Amino acid sequence: MENSLIIWVLIISSFVTYFIISMVYKKLGVHNLQSALLTSNGLRLLNLKHILGIILFGVVFYSIIPDLRILVNIIVIPRLPILLSFLAILFLSSYVSYLSVKNNVFKNSQISNYGISNAWGYFIIRFTFLFCYEFFFRGVLLYSFIELVSLHLAIVYCTILYVLIHIFDSRKEILGAIPFGIILCLFTYLTSSVWYAFFIHMALSAVYEISMFYSLTLNKSTS
Repeated sequence: MENSLIIWVLIISSFVTYFIISMVYKKLGVHNLQSALLTSNGLRLLNLKHILGIILFGVVFYSIIPDLRILVNIIVIPRLPILLSFLAILFLSSYVSYLSVKNNVFKNSQISNYGISNAWGYFIIRFTFLFCYEFFFRGVLLYSFIELVSLHLAIVYCTILYVLIHIFDSRKEILGAIPFGIILCLFTYLTSSVWYAFFIHMALSAVYEISMFYSLTLNKSTS
């Protein structure tokens, strides 16, 4: 009971801390890759935010909750219906991301001062952050709630908190976080692994952000 209480205190502390960090970054105008690339020292600030997220969501909980390490350490090929569903969602996420970045690129005429040398460091940190992010929301939070309530309620609570952490994003992203959060929770529960949720999230993020990085930096020579 005491250990459970300590874990919940850490969960709440980590969530609130990152929420406050996100609020500060929103006020600074560095809340996503596009805004960071067009802001002086924006990419460095965004890297710092992601590193803090890696610590708060990943390092801390992987260290103190050994029982949940199985969600990271083991990846098993699921039953065929689940695997086919995963592949379909993976493709759909990539396609939706492609359409989104295509619209944004056409609307944007600005060029960033960053270049290819900044891309490697950013994307390594970014994708590591996404994995820790999934471990926290679809691992730590989901399974901690499952110990207290039913699976359905656990998914609802996780999704509410997931939407709340996106409150500083656009309305489109906030609304999209609802079905996306539910789907990722289901895949984690059905596969007993955060890897499938991570791959889906990474597909969504990678297509969008790599395209955005290219259009604002690497493509400037042809602009």
